[in-house]
Amino acid sequence: MCVIAVKYFANVGWIGSKNRDRNYQAKIEIIQSNRKGIQRLYIDDELTRYTEGLNEYGVCILSASLSVKSDEKEGDKAPSGGLRSRGEREDGYKSPDGKKIRDALLYKTPKDAAQHLIDKELAGCKYIFDEKDCYLLEAGFDISKENATEETPRKFVYKLVKVDKDKHSVRTNHGILLPQLGYSKSTDDPYIRKSRKSSEMRYEYASASIEKTTDPMRMLDSISETPNADRFMNPIRTGDIDKNEMVTTGQLLLVPKERTLHYRPIYSAISFTYNKLNSEESKTFFEIISSRKLLGFKEFRKQ
Repeated sequence: MCVIAVKYFANVGWIGSKNRDRNYQAKIEIIQSNRKGIQRLYIDDELTRYTEGLNEYGVCILSASLSVKSDEKEGDKAPSGGLRSRGEREDGYKSPDGKKIRDALLYKTPKDAAQHLIDKELAGCKYIFDEKDCYLLEAGFDISKENATEETPRKFVYKLVKVDKDKHSVRTNHGILLPQLGYSKSTDDPYIRKSRKSSEMRYEYASASIEKTTDPMRMLDSISETPNADRFMNPIRTGDIDKNEMVTTGQLLLVPKERTLHYRPIYSAISFTYNKLNSEESKTFFEIISSRKLLGFKEFRKQ
């Protein structure tokens, strides 16, 4: 479960931020790739190979899942025996979404990258943006009986819209443009009902905070608030990983104008070679943010 948010700032352009929630302690590697003559910079979850990031043209991609049951069990699909290095995972589980996002980052414009994700039928809420333009893609698989056939038991559906510069935008884990996707309102399952309420509350809290944000570098602070006594309802999740609860393992901030990826580890280990990522030859840049900047971080650790 995740929170993603974008906002346009004068003289800076679009900025994107994310709380990445997992039910395992993530191990993140920062990868700078130069395939096909395009430099990409992205996080690589060493357990699943899930990916998000940007490229040298400032094209950025952030994602929140609408395939919620699959998303919650993604860590279970990974190879047994713990974390593996990138070179040891050829026969192990690789997130198909991660591969599609890495390939989309080979495009030079947000619109072309968005079209690639549509062509590859990538489900979820996605912000695809650069300094000047931002697109919101909501997509998933409609399994309603009226759309199902024997050959195609589920139908890929999507909506792609351009986000207005005078509006911020936030997504969590329920469909808004496509309300049939994500956590459902109409269910008898108490866990799904609570998860839907959490998605709605996290959306409302993050939207209100992002709307008031005037400093682009405060975007992460805006989605780090914990206004609700029920920690499951807050934009930043502070649950118990040992109980298989979803917690915020890290935060991303993408700045396309500077082609910079910022990462704040929380429940995650992170590996990178700073000088290599930020060398004179680099077209993309990485910055790590200390988790001590989180308000009440000592209390967060005690929960």
